[in-house]
Amino acid sequence: MTATSPETRTTRTRRGAWKPRLGAIAAASVATAVVGGLAPFLGVDMVIEMPGMEPGPVPVPAFVLWTALFGLIGWGALALAERLLGARGRLLWTVVAVVFTAVSCVPSVSVGGGAATEAVLVFTHVLAAAILIPVFWRSSTVA
Repeated sequence: MTATSPETRTTRTRRGAWKPRLGAIAAASVATAVVGGLAPFLGVDMVIEMPGMEPGPVPVPAFVLWTALFGLIGWGALALAERLLGARGRLLWTVVAVVFTAVSCVPSVSVGGGAATEAVLVFTHVLAAAILIPVFWRSSTVA
């Protein structure tokens, strides 16, 4: 049996971190789309009124698009924080991710939709964060 140097383990971990992170982004995107897609069947109209626009339903692909986009942004931010700050970067990223999740819920409750619509939108933000943050944390390349 051969011993593995710390450098080898770090390289292997960095190379392998993309799989769980990409999987988490896909899972969060699908989960939010399922919630958004099922909401009308549960009596939630999912109609919002953006400033300067006519009221309209939230399209299901929007859940996939925005979840994937912000998941990729979060992944990039974590990678940068890990590179620049090491273990402290992971902690800082986690705090920022939780704060960002809370702040991202504010527009959901101010879009001019019904209470049920706003609740579904907030829930999808929390759902995405509940999937992404722990997976990104566990797959971190720093100890």
